[in-house]
Order: sequence, then C-alpha cells, then structure tokens
Amino acid sequence: MRRFGKEQLRRKQNISMKLGGKLKGLLAFGVIMITLLLLLFIFFATQSALDVWDRLQSLPPVLFYGYLSAIGFIVLVALFVLYKLFRPAKGLFKSPERVDKASILKELEHAESTGMDTTALRQELELLQERKQAGSIHIALFGDVSTGKSSIIKALLPDAEVETHLRGGSTQEVKEYTWSSLSGDQLILTDLPGRNEAEGALDEMSHDEAVRAQIVIYVTDTDLTRSQFEDIRVLKSYGKPLILAINKSDRFNDEEKALIRERIQERFGEVMAIAFTQSGGMEEVVKIFSDGREETVLRPRKAKVDELAEVLQDEIDAQAGMLETLRDASVFVLVKQKLDDEKVQFRHEKGLSIVRHSTRKAILGALAAISPGTDLVIQGTLAALMVRDLCKLYDVPARQLDIDNFINFSQGHMKKSIPLLLAVAGNGLKAFPGVGTVTGGLVHAVAYGIIFDALGRAILKTLEQRGKLKAVPASLTFKEMLGENLESRAKLFARLVLDSKKED
Repeated sequence: MRRFGKEQLRRKQNISMKLGGKLKGLLAFGVIMITLLLLLFIFFATQSALDVWDRLQSLPPVLFYGYLSAIGFIVLVALFVLYKLFRPAKGLFKSPERVDKASILKELEHAESTGMDTTALRQELELLQERKQAGSIHIALFGDVSTGKSSIIKALLPDAEVETHLRGGSTQEVKEYTWSSLSGDQLILTDLPGRNEAEGALDEMSHDEAVRAQIVIYVTDTDLTRSQFEDIRVLKSYGKPLILAINKSDRFNDEEKALIRERIQERFGEVMAIAFTQSGGMEEVVKIFSDGREETVLRPRKAKVDELAEVLQDEIDAQAGMLETLRDASVFVLVKQKLDDEKVQFRHEKGLSIVRHSTRKAILGALAAISPGTDLVIQGTLAALMVRDLCKLYDVPARQLDIDNFINFSQGHMKKSIPLLLAVAGNGLKAFPGVGTVTGGLVHAVAYGIIFDALGRAILKTLEQRGKLKAVPASLTFKEMLGENLESRAKLFARLVLDSKKED
C-alpha cells in the first residue's frame, strides 16, 4: 500500500511538472508575440507620424497651423467628454459643512427671525465661554449604570464627598470635582448619570455633558456591548481625546489584559488609550479560623487607578495645544445638531398651523361665495398663498411654475373625488342635530375644508422629506391623504363650518 501511494504521488508530481512546463512555454510564447506586435505598432505609428509631419512641413503656413488647431480642438473636446463622463456626481463628495462660532451665530439669528426660541442654545454657547475663561480642563466620566464611575473619582480624590452605593444608579445629576493632575493641571472631573438609567431619561443629559468636556473617560466593567461600542464610536466622532477605562481589572491577568487591548484596537481599527482600573469597593473573602471554621466576610478592595491617572496625563500632554479647540468644535457641532432637531419640530408645528389657518380661510371663502365660479377663484388664490407660505417656512424657492403644476395635478385627483367628498360632507353635517336643511353652500364648505387640509399636509410632507417642492410626488401624496379618515375629518370640518356660520 505504501509503495502504491508513493507511485501515485510521483505520478501526480510528474503530471504537475509537465503541466507547469507547458504553461510556462505558453506564457513565454505569449510574451514574445505581444512584444513583437507592440514593436510593430510603434514602428508603423512612428512611420505614419513622420510621414504626416513631413507633408505638413510642405504646406502653406495657413494650412499648417489650421491643421494643428483642428487636431488640438479634437483633443480638447475628447478631454472634455472624458471629464464629463468620469466627474463625480454633484453632491456625491461634498466637503463637510464647516461648523464654527460664526456660522452657528448666523443660523441662530436666522432661526430667531422665524420665531424660534433659541434661549437654550444661546445658554450652551455662554457656558462654553465661561469654561474657556476659567481655564480648567473638564474630564467627563461616561458609561453605563453601575460600572464604577463614582468609585473611580472616589479613588482619585479620597477627600471628595462622592456618594457611592451598592445599588445601581446612585448618580442622578451631574456633579463636578476639582483635581490637580500629576503635572499640576487644574482638572474638573464630571461624574455623569449612568447610561440606560431611568428608562433613558438621563441619556441626553449625560451625552451633552460628555460633548462639553475636553476629554472623555468611558468606563466599562465588561467586554464592550453593541450599545457601548456605538457610544464610543459617536463620542470619538467629535474628534476629542477618549480614554477607555476597564474597571474591576483584578479579574484579568496580564495575558488576558493584552488580549483585551488587542481586540479593542482591532474593533476600532485605530490606537485607543486604554487603562485598567480597580475602583475599590467591597469584596467577599473566606476567613479561616484556627479551629477550622470558615466564614465569608466583606472587606475593602484596594483601589488601583494609577494607570488611569498616567494615561490621562499622557493625553493632556499630547493634546496640550488642541484640547480647547477640539472641545469648542464639539460644542459647536452639538449646538448645530440641537438646532437642526428643534428646527424640524418647529417647522412641522408651524406648518400645521399654516395649514389649519388656510383651511379655515378656505371654508370662509366657500361660505362667502355669491355666484357660481367665484369660489374656484377664491380657493385657487388661497391654495397658492398656502403653498407659498409653506415654502417660505422651509426656505424653499416657490416658483409660480411649480405651484401651478402642483395645483393642476392635484385638481386632476380632486375632480375624481368630488362626488364622494360632497356625499361625505353632507353626511358629516347631518351628524349634528338641529342643523336644519343642509344647503349646497354648507356642503361645499365642508368639502373644501377636507381638500385644503389634505392639500396642505401633502405639501408639508413633501417639503419635510424632499426639501423642495416637487409637483408630482406632492400631488400623489395629496391623493393618498384625501381619502384618509374621511368620515371623522368630515365631522371635524362640519363643526368648523357651523361655528363659522354662527359667527357670521
């Protein structure tokens, strides 16, 4: 069997050697042929170019330079076409928007001119200025609940009055403690509420304070979970120094610590400052008496935070000239994010107010119409004004062509729904006892209320989602909203019509 196996192995080796030899031969032949063809092309191209050049020399100057100009023009056209083909699409690689104090103040002023309340955002910038004038370095301890943030501060500052409890979530507010570092830097340690505490109600406060700090210490006592990984990724995106403090490190030996460091660096794809800490607390030990009895007792665990203090000092020294700049930039980004979020909510609420106001005008216009056809003129004017107001709210140019296209498309959907709308409007009016005879004017007024409400909400949704007025998508959205909750909306606008009738 062994001989048979050796013979098979030799046969395979011989076959592979033969195949390898043939393949090498084919490759060599291919290289020779390609080289010959390339040389022939160069020779013929050179000969043709020289022939053309010799003939050009014998031409009159006008023809000579005209020929060269034509060739140059063709080359430029070809280069322009190539540029158009391979140029990145507009907006695909936009440079990031610069966020600085000047741009933030400009946006705040614009927001205030529209009626937004920016008091809280102004206070954020004032707090930043106060901290800059104080000159201290703010260090925020961030992390999940019960990971030992308060205990670490207690270990760094034995004389500080920090409340630490065995019950998770003892920190319910932001607390600051002054500490002088190894080199004499004046530091402000900020103890933040734990993440995922109180059903997430404190998460935003902790995040904002971490952004305001110049250095963040992220504390964990386990391997990083998905949410912790995301927290660190978001905090690192602000560009400021971040230290990962792995607490309760007495559970790991030196080899395990090295593996943890390596794994974390691989997950983030970059070098990260890591410190292993032991924040103290209590530990259970078994006490053995002389008579052989055993008893489990609690004793204080020795705190070890020297490595964290050293890593923190290294970060301060390495970023000495950039800490304030990085902190300022992150606060400006925070203010920009909050402003954008508040702007979305403000515009939505303001837009709904415009829609409600325009709908009421449409109802009053229908009630005031004195002759056939006049209501169409009134409603068309009111619809155009509503579209303009909504576009102005979203800083979108309202071209008359876009408005006309939208109204024309919408009228096409509306005409098909008029019989249904009038029937539903009539039923809505009949739902109120004592109305008496339901006249055509009242029915039309309710129908216009339904139409204008759907029309305004369709425009509002299109502007929110697309940032511009698109006639076709907006008209399709109008068609969908026109048929939503018809009966309940008919009763709502019937009540509004009747109230308006009583006021008249």
